Amino acid sequence: MTAPTTLRELFRRTILVGLVVVTTCSCQNSGPAPEEQAAVSFDNPGTLAVDDAVPLGDHSLDIGTTVAFLDSCISDSGLVGPCHCAYELLVDEVDVGDITGVEDRMGAFNEFPPELAGLLVQCRGADRPAEWSSATKELYLSACSHDSDRLDRLCRCSVSRAADVIPESRISEFLGTTNLRPNMVDLINTCL
Repeated sequence: MTAPTTLRELFRRTILVGLVVVTTCSCQNSGPAPEEQAAVSFDNPGTLAVDDAVPLGDHSLDIGTTVAFLDSCISDSGLVGPCHCAYELLVDEVDVGDITGVEDRMGAFNEFPPELAGLLVQCRGADRPAEWSSATKELYLSACSHDSDRLDRLCRCSVSRAADVIPESRISEFLGTTNLRPNMVDLINTCL
């Protein structure tokens, strides 16, 4: 088996393996009752520090981290609901430094964080978020196609993946930021 070429691919594979393990082990009760559990911590002294503070605005996770997390987590349509649910739980518990620490642990030690596995167990079977409104779709299509007929078909195709990985309430942030991965080109590439 070849090593993953990107952190994103490693994260995606680790999420899938974790979901399989969590799903098969979920019927065992091996931990303390929820009221006895200590606060979940993503701290790990062996992880790399984040160089610069990222302005967070109204959300504890910036749009780049949010989209990257959802894109890595949602490897098939059945994971859209659980991954959005896990994201909503993460927003209340972690910040960008915590996510960087998780990625470092996964990349350096191939360690699937039990905290993330716990979130995905909590979210198993969660419903997909509501479809984007017509206004949001038009906003995305306008920014994507730049009024080009040649791009219109590809942009319309990419709307479904965009709706999976970009929370509707944060579409303006996504469209206003230029250094994201996945970005608009990556979303269009899902249709090629």
